[in-house]
Amino acid sequence: MTVHRDPRRMSREELVAYFDGGGDISEPLRDAAVGPVPSPESVPMIVTGVRLSAAAVARLDELAGNDKAGRSGLIRQAIDEFLARHTPEAA
Repeated sequence: MTVHRDPRRMSREELVAYFDGGGDISEPLRDAAVGPVPSPESVPMIVTGVRLSAAAVARLDELAGNDKAGRSGLIRQAIDEFLARHTPEAA
């Protein structure tokens, strides 16, 4: 049985070995935040995961072509259009 030291006190090499060995990362990450957590409104873009079929991803990539915004830009545009259609207009 291998006994690991406190991950917050390990060297970089020890941390890599620890995480590669399936170590529990919840404890070292618990105190990882520095300073106050920003409000979602103050963050320009938030990364989120979306599950898409391989066919949908391939089609998005075809449509994106050489567009700088790429697949993400197309998805953002589609979501913005959807939200605009489903948002009640201000009275």
